[in-house]
Amino acid sequence: MKSMLIAALLLLAPAAPAVRAAYLITADSLRAHEMVLAHDSLEGRRVGEEGEMKAARYIESAFAAAGLQPRGTDGSWLQPFEFVRAIELGPGNRLVLNGAPLALHGEFEPMKQSASLAFDFDTIVDVGYGITVEEADGNYDDYAGKDVAGKAVLIKRYAPSADENPHVDFEPYSSLTSKINTALEHDAAGIFFITPEDQDDTLQPIGPVRITPKDIPIIFLRRAGFEHLGLSLSDPAVLSAEGAVELVKVHDTGYNVLGYLPGETDTTVIIGAHYDHLGSGGPGSGSRYLGNDPQVHNGADDNGSGTSVLLEIARHYAAQAEKPHYSLLFAAFSGEEFGILGSSHFARDMTVDSAKVRMMVNMDMDGRLAEQDNGLAVMGTGTTEAFTVYFDSLRREDVKITQKKSGQGPSDHTAFYNRGIPVLMFFTGAHNDYHKPEDDWDRIDYAGLVTVADVVTDLVSYFDRYPGPLTFQKTKDPDEGKRASTFSVTLGIMPDYVAEVKGLRVDNVQPDRPGERAGLLAGDIITRMGEIEIGDIYDYMNALGRFRKGDTTVVRVNRNAETVDLTVVFE
Repeated sequence: MKSMLIAALLLLAPAAPAVRAAYLITADSLRAHEMVLAHDSLEGRRVGEEGEMKAARYIESAFAAAGLQPRGTDGSWLQPFEFVRAIELGPGNRLVLNGAPLALHGEFEPMKQSASLAFDFDTIVDVGYGITVEEADGNYDDYAGKDVAGKAVLIKRYAPSADENPHVDFEPYSSLTSKINTALEHDAAGIFFITPEDQDDTLQPIGPVRITPKDIPIIFLRRAGFEHLGLSLSDPAVLSAEGAVELVKVHDTGYNVLGYLPGETDTTVIIGAHYDHLGSGGPGSGSRYLGNDPQVHNGADDNGSGTSVLLEIARHYAAQAEKPHYSLLFAAFSGEEFGILGSSHFARDMTVDSAKVRMMVNMDMDGRLAEQDNGLAVMGTGTTEAFTVYFDSLRREDVKITQKKSGQGPSDHTAFYNRGIPVLMFFTGAHNDYHKPEDDWDRIDYAGLVTVADVVTDLVSYFDRYPGPLTFQKTKDPDEGKRASTFSVTLGIMPDYVAEVKGLRVDNVQPDRPGERAGLLAGDIITRMGEIEIGDIYDYMNALGRFRKGDTTVVRVNRNAETVDLTVVFE
């Protein structure tokens, strides 16, 4: 059945033109791609699942029909990459509390930050909310007078009442990550979380990609477990705990699809779009669907639209009578929805000469042009002066173009910006169907999609003839202001969200920010900020919340297997 379905999808791929003639991109040709990519049979094209491979085979067939050359691994169209799909419970999880066994899932749940090990605690110290607030934020300490070194601690989720503590700012200290780190700073040997009586007992899932486990067991005790043991949440008498945690990282494989059109030179322009989506949604997927029953998320706009434009632009250039001056690499990336996994892998392991990549063009969510008052957003226009000049002088009556200078954003072009490559991204804007099952092929503005394809081909053709170099320029991070509303300070870095390291790997350093002034470099792995150990992105965000403007701290990094201490002054 599977082979029959894939064969059917291949038959829908466009046939190769008999002669090289001008190829016209139409609403019908784009719709034909969308009706395949956003079909229920592709099951939402989630990375690592069968639907992703069905989509990859369709894209591969379209590239082949256009006359491109395969540019994946070992002469194939595909470039595989590994990623952490999930952190699952192994068979060895068990817990005996106060001498009574508790049921996994219903009464207790090992947390993904936990170490995998056996434990036996005869002392468990109740530390209330497990918060230690620095003097600048109100001087509150749940650990005062309590010796927890080498012992397990019992910690309530959330924070104490603001009415009873009006002069204490609990916000930077109340997250689970902050409480875990505070317990580790007090040398606790294990952590058990409980939920206060007046709060929701649901534990929100977190994605597996960015988690580094700690060295101690960390377990969530559900309310049902306390009821089973007859314990009070207001005065919990947890005396002993024995058991084991076994967590297993499940790795999987995703696939980029790469097609190559040789030009007069081997300097390459990369034209890309991600083809993956959210599958059937569910916890940790990023879905905004609130229903209880799983539903296929077809992702017609996100990003069947960009992928359809990619396939048609490939056919457009392959049909030209003359070769382009620069070679063109058409890249359909996967894993974007879970942290630009595929493009990050490609940017680190290119199948073309990475020193000869001239520019990268990304298309993501291009199917709702008619709905947008601001027209077509073009991001990255500040990443080389030539882009700014081009778009400043561009006059089109068919579409309004809004420039965004930054080369960073939540899509695949960021992976190339972080490698010092000029980038552009084309985007028609967010909408109410974003990351919902309603984002389907019948809601796409196909006439607008033709316009996007026309704008992109005009740009690529212009810079194919452009004689000058494209000198890369760093741009300001557009999200820095948003982060400033959450944190008082910032280092000014772009984290590497996919590197499996203990610490936080720096993918890019923003110009004229505290990190750059302190000497922080791309590739550094941050392992400590002040007194806070950094194991992953959550530790890093927790640490940022502890600092204020004007503070000075030492940031420790691992640089080329050497430990380097940098003095950072936050502004």
